[in-house]
Amino acid sequence: MKAEGEARLRENPKPSEEEIYMAAFKEWLEPQVRAAIVQMYRKGYATQSSGFHGTKFELQQIDGLFTVDKDTRTELNGMGVEVLRGVDLGVPDNKLLTVLRFCAKDRSIAKMKEQWDAIAAALPKKALPSGIQPICDRAEMFREEYAPEHASLEAARDRYIQYLRAATAS
Repeated sequence: MKAEGEARLRENPKPSEEEIYMAAFKEWLEPQVRAAIVQMYRKGYATQSSGFHGTKFELQQIDGLFTVDKDTRTELNGMGVEVLRGVDLGVPDNKLLTVLRFCAKDRSIAKMKEQWDAIAAALPKKALPSGIQPICDRAEMFREEYAPEHASLEAARDRYIQYLRAATAS
């Protein structure tokens, strides 16, 4: 990842529109979650952090500002994936944060990637209203550093958060 990230910054330091909203160059994403994160973004899920979690190598996690419906949650649970919300994480007032987490059955990156790709495939595409797209909470900071010529993302972030709040209120 380090070599890929350095090469990316040296050879092509301009992020794509997708990378701006994801707040990361694709090369910065851990290899086992890279394709899943891109697929999740394209399906309407705004992720924040992903990959290895803490000191437990086998524990894999993706979290972000998105929701998972009841049927999908049941399907993910059947795949051995925990779907945790604010209350499950000790922050009951946070209704926007979701964590997808599992313990890898096989410690190989290739097998973890297969699990993440299956999880991303199981997530349904969100029907976001026109003008709304998923956006990482850190997208504005990333944009300021790597794409300062791009318009501010604060309004886009506000629209996405308002959409999420309305969706979780119903």
